[in-house]
Amino acid sequence: MKLWIIYKDGIGFSMVIAEMLQDRLEDYIDVFIGNAKKIDPSFLVEEMLDYLIIGDVINEPLPSLEIQNWLIKYKEITKSSNLILKAISGFCVTLTDTTDEHSWVECLQDNVKSERFFPPILSLKLNKTEMALDHGSLKLIRDYIDNYIDFSIDNEN
Repeated sequence: MKLWIIYKDGIGFSMVIAEMLQDRLEDYIDVFIGNAKKIDPSFLVEEMLDYLIIGDVINEPLPSLEIQNWLIKYKEITKSSNLILKAISGFCVTLTDTTDEHSWVECLQDNVKSERFFPPILSLKLNKTEMALDHGSLKLIRDYIDNYIDFSIDNEN
């Protein structure tokens, strides 16, 4: 079982979140992380992954253009191989409360064939004055990870 976490790194928070997810999940599943600029979607197809999590830093309700373009390329590459993942999910770090989970879900489902969407989109707000994640973010991350672990264990059998 392989999980890849692909993230767009703006000011470092997406990478930190991806690493936190990797640290906790790697006891249960093979987890790899990579920057969307450096990991070509064709490489993931060769890897025969089972799960995919997309991470982003955004100021708009949708994923960034960089992530949207990565997903479109992934869709084109997987069209011929007919790769269907067990699950797709995502997380974002935002400066505002403009995250539209429906738009995220739609974007991911339009570009990645998967048996299931693992909800919810983990949405973390950045505290602009301290340039840190808002209070409560660590609990949200832990809850998301615990739910993902339960999900992956339940679906492994």
